[in-house]
Amino acid sequence: MSGTARVKRPARSQRFAAARVKRRGAGAAPRHLRSAILRWYLTHRRDLPWRSTRDPYAIWVSEIMLQQTRVETVIPYYLRFLERFPTVRSLAKASEAEVLAQWSGLGYYGRARNLRDAASQLVREHAGRLPEDPSALRRLPGVGEYTAAAISSVAFGRPAAAVDGNVIRVLARIHGLHGRRDSTVLRRQVNAIAEDLASGPRPGDWTQALMEVGATICLPREPLCARCPARAPCIARQAGQPDRYPEAARAVAPEQERRVILLARWNGRFLLIPDSAAKGTVWTLPTAAAGADGARAARSLARRYGQRGDLCGPVAKFRHRTFSQDISFEVWENESAGTAGPPPTARWAAPSAIGELPVRAPTLKAINKLRGKR
Repeated sequence: MSGTARVKRPARSQRFAAARVKRRGAGAAPRHLRSAILRWYLTHRRDLPWRSTRDPYAIWVSEIMLQQTRVETVIPYYLRFLERFPTVRSLAKASEAEVLAQWSGLGYYGRARNLRDAASQLVREHAGRLPEDPSALRRLPGVGEYTAAAISSVAFGRPAAAVDGNVIRVLARIHGLHGRRDSTVLRRQVNAIAEDLASGPRPGDWTQALMEVGATICLPREPLCARCPARAPCIARQAGQPDRYPEAARAVAPEQERRVILLARWNGRFLLIPDSAAKGTVWTLPTAAAGADGARAARSLARRYGQRGDLCGPVAKFRHRTFSQDISFEVWENESAGTAGPPPTARWAAPSAIGELPVRAPTLKAINKLRGKR
């Protein structure tokens, strides 16, 4: 089903209830609210690897990796990346291929390229050190307003308001703010509140505390209000149905697609091709739209890449979801009779090399699916 879904505003009775709560003067002073959330965070925070360091470089890497990516997914990549590139200078000296290989499977490869480009800029302009000021950080490739504020506060202890979707949700609920979460008006209101709250002791912990409440307690649906350190002053909780604050952004259904993916083998190796969408710097198994007949699409794909051996499948199926796509893959396997046919830009890669190459996430999923069956 495509198109946009209608966004429901809180019922009229609930809006009036919120207004009554506001008129009674509900809500905590910034100092008290800040103290309550900080106390909760210091006791209940998750043990995440980037919270055990004060190294601005390591904190920067974590913030870039966490963009549009879940914490559980990021942790092993973060640890491997820092082991391979422990400093700004080591990252700046690395080739793009080396950096992308360490990023392989994490997706959104532009983040890795930006990290490497920014490291080179830091060596040229800042003696290999990250600047403390958010405005200077924003001049680095891949660093926006939120990331700059997060680095400045967490790594350098500066009072900077880092406002992301979690923070918008938490502060809109506490203060009973209406409007869609992507609206400019709501963003301005939340920014003003966040800037007021940013001033105070432990600015780095405060930035992480507010994000932690949004990530683990003040959830988009069915928030855990009974556990929330801000439950007493929260206007949305007092008005009832806090998950209606703020109103959802206009929903856009992800594009749904069916594709075939070719796992061609020769002498124990896989056929990989450069991904044109990534300027040939990332590798992928050959893929094509499945159309109405997956078998026919797979045969056509095998011919296109010169594979004349036995084709069988689908030998595996899986789904790959991003913010904008929902793709169903069929994996077709081909045992090649020889090397003739593949384009000169393709390569036969040994399984041991897959972990050393930058490859698309669907490629890793397809290979791992078949490994699990063997």
